[in-house]
Amino acid sequence: MSSKSSIQKIQKARDTLLMVAMFSIVMLFAGLTSAYIVSKGSLGSKWDSIVLPNMFYVSTLMILISSFFGYNTIKYSRSNNFKMISQSLLLTIVFGLGFSLFQFLGWDSLVNSGRFLSGNNVASSYLYILTLTHLAHLVGGLIALVVALFSSLKEKYNSNNFHSLKLIIRFWHFLGFLWLYLFLFLTLIN
Repeated sequence: MSSKSSIQKIQKARDTLLMVAMFSIVMLFAGLTSAYIVSKGSLGSKWDSIVLPNMFYVSTLMILISSFFGYNTIKYSRSNNFKMISQSLLLTIVFGLGFSLFQFLGWDSLVNSGRFLSGNNVASSYLYILTLTHLAHLVGGLIALVVALFSSLKEKYNSNNFHSLKLIIRFWHFLGFLWLYLFLFLTLIN
């Protein structure tokens, strides 16, 4: 078996594993948002709708900007622009951390308005569960991005070797799309 064939098999296996992981995460959030809808329907007029704090709007902008810089890392890898790969990864991480910061500020705003994770307000409990679960996955994405940043500083990624970076960025985009889904869900369904 040739070395190139072996590398392609490994890459295909990694692609498949990422797809399985993303599908599992989609199913988790499908279950949580379905439970949200069922709970809202069963409580009827007792459901306490929550307006998302402005900080969640800012965090949405942060994740979109972060995803843009993530996209650029692949473009720069294809052209062997080592300096820009690292800079784009760094900016992807910075805006990802900005997203996280504004999530915390959003939760702080909820607490200040009397909306807590636990208690008798089911709507706020779901909001915290959905956003905290997303943030937990985002932390995993940030860790992968930091590892990729260190690899990029060693000039590991180039036009012939950027498959692992592509998978990390694909997962990061997935987390961005997942947040957009949650944001729209919480804005429109609530």
